[in-house]
Amino acid sequence: MTKAKTASTAKRAKAEASAATDTTTKMLGEGMEQFSGFAGMFGDYAETSLKAFSERTAASTDMAREIGSRNMDFFTKSLEQSVEVTQAITSAKDVREVMEIQAGFAKNMFSAYTKEMNAQAELCMSAWRSAAKPFMGFAAK
Repeated sequence: MTKAKTASTAKRAKAEASAATDTTTKMLGEGMEQFSGFAGMFGDYAETSLKAFSERTAASTDMAREIGSRNMDFFTKSLEQSVEVTQAITSAKDVREVMEIQAGFAKNMFSAYTKEMNAQAELCMSAWRSAAKPFMGFAAK
């Protein structure tokens, strides 16, 4: 009777171990599927991010070129105006006229500088918004 009871207990233990092994295998399989899904999502994210990064890099290069061009244009105009003012000052009749010419030049240059810096700041902000747009979509997900 003891041998029969032991055999019955062994069969039951073997069946329980087999069921536990099957359950564990199933859980591991589901976990690996989830992990594969996450890895795929990360791969898609990385690929899309790299593509967006390269596009934004090209756009920022164009923006840097435009800002550099604007700076050179502003410098050229400022230099031309400085030469004109210098010529006007050298032909001035008295100190009061020199002061008026210089004050007008300073006022015009400050106004032109402020206008140009505002325009360039807006270009930079526009470029920043454009560059950040693809990445903000990922942050929302």
